[in-house]
Amino acid sequence: MSRILFAWELGAHLGHLTRDLPVAQKLRDAGHQVRFAVRDTRVAAEILPPHRFGFLQAPVCVGRTRLGQAPANYAEMLVAEGWCDRKALLGHISAWCELLAGGTFDAAVADHAPGALIAARITGRIAIPLGNGFEIPPDSEPMPSIRPWENLTRERLLASERNVLADINAIVTQLGGQAYGRLAEIFAPSPIFATFAELDHYGPRNGTCYVGSIHGLSQAPQASWPTGDGPRVLAYLRSHHPATAEVMAALAASGVRAICIVPEANEVFKAQHSSQSVSVFDHPVALDSLLDEADAMIGYASTGAVTAALLKGVPLLMLPAIVEQYLCARRVEAMGAGVIIDGTPERERIREGLAALLGEAKYKAGAASFSAKYATASIQQAATRAARLIMERLDRAAAYENNAPKSHARNEQGADGNVQDE
Repeated sequence: MSRILFAWELGAHLGHLTRDLPVAQKLRDAGHQVRFAVRDTRVAAEILPPHRFGFLQAPVCVGRTRLGQAPANYAEMLVAEGWCDRKALLGHISAWCELLAGGTFDAAVADHAPGALIAARITGRIAIPLGNGFEIPPDSEPMPSIRPWENLTRERLLASERNVLADINAIVTQLGGQAYGRLAEIFAPSPIFATFAELDHYGPRNGTCYVGSIHGLSQAPQASWPTGDGPRVLAYLRSHHPATAEVMAALAASGVRAICIVPEANEVFKAQHSSQSVSVFDHPVALDSLLDEADAMIGYASTGAVTAALLKGVPLLMLPAIVEQYLCARRVEAMGAGVIIDGTPERERIREGLAALLGEAKYKAGAASFSAKYATASIQQAATRAARLIMERLDRAAAYENNAPKSHARNEQGADGNVQDE
């Protein structure tokens, strides 16, 4: 059996670990040893110990850079994370190498963890990217823009990509690894997409392994709808977000029954916004039973919440706060299953958007179409498929090493540090 490290490096909140956890459980049930390296130990302490998984702090690049403009593509996202500072990047990748080699891990399952993927290439470990569409950019040069609504030139995309690649390759070769030919090779050859093609932030990709969505907490507490006769609206918000107060005011004025999940909301917030028709929870609650009866959902268009709603045929009012959420919201809008409130989230715009979702049948029909297509999909099914693909990669690697000359078994893996698919 293998020792597997689940690596989470970039991103925030619960989504990464709630996606990884069901896969890790299935791998452990199959006899593998699993541990986590996490970006946020506070989140990990909440999620992992009840399931008896150990974790440690993941290496984080300390050279964050303030860009003069919004990142245009994945390469510029890495620049913003400090990957243009070679000293910082050297320390970052070296720490991942030490973690993989010193921990004697055989494989890294990388959830938005490009540093772990690069370290796996250098140390000869199996590397398996696992994520949604945004976290695993297309295998192209240059990688596409993450701001397709702007007129960004190919020259800019290519220049930023090649600059980052030069910095990465300088570190890779310094640490004894093989340089990359293009930035997208970091994620090749066989990433696992824990999403559906329709919700891939870059659009559906041919030949891509979509296993379905893995989202949500399996043991979250239940909640009940407020009594009354109004439409039922589920909201998943953040207390510090500038749109939240406007959403709460719009809900109060719309004659709906609402359940608002606002993690870390304080007592003042709850007292201010709770009423007979609006219930506020400061912790996650079980979504499935609520979505069975919900007429609409409001949120920021995080992939997990969007997928949970669409699988139940619930249309969405979306207030994206970051580019990843906006790209997801555009996919929902394209299938006719939701409304985007961009720009300034004014109360009246939110109220009008909610009224459209509740009053126009086309939005319910768009969400219902997605739900019908994936009627048999489940989180456990997706986790099983992902775990099986990981184990198949491990088995191929073991077979390769058993048949290869012992002195070259590690070094004769694919150029990307992964055993090549046949």
